[in-house]
Amino acid sequence: MVERLRIDQVGTSEFLDTIHALLANSARRNALRYLTTHREPVSVDRLAIELVAVEAGVDAAAVRPEQRRDVGLRLRHVHLPMLHDAGVVDWNRDSDLIALTPLLEHLSVAIPNPGDVLGVSVTVRPEPNH
Repeated sequence: MVERLRIDQVGTSEFLDTIHALLANSARRNALRYLTTHREPVSVDRLAIELVAVEAGVDAAAVRPEQRRDVGLRLRHVHLPMLHDAGVVDWNRDSDLIALTPLLEHLSVAIPNPGDVLGVSVTVRPEPNH
C-alpha cells in the first residue's frame, strides 16, 4: 500500500518513499511517461497497447490482442490501483478512463529512463504568472 501524496509533503521521507515505490516498476514509469505526454484521458486498453509497444519496441499497430489483454489486466489489478491510491492518476472504473491528477502538474518529477538507476528528483514548480 502507498501513501496518498500531497503537495505539502514534498521533501518528506513519506513522500519520497511513495514516489520511489511508484517508479520502482517499469510499467508504472512508462504509464506515467505516456500520461504526461498525452494530457487527455485515455482508456485502459489504449494505455495497455502503448505499454506493450514501448516494452516490446514495436509499433502500437503490431500489438496483439492477447498482449493488450494481459497488460490491461495487470494495469487494472496492480498498477492503476496503486497510482490511483497515491493520488497521481484519476481512474474512473465505470468509463475505464485514466488521467493525471493536478498533483503532477505542480511537481517536476524526473522519471528515470529504462535501465537507469532509480534516482528521483522532485521539486515544486512555481505558479505561472498570468
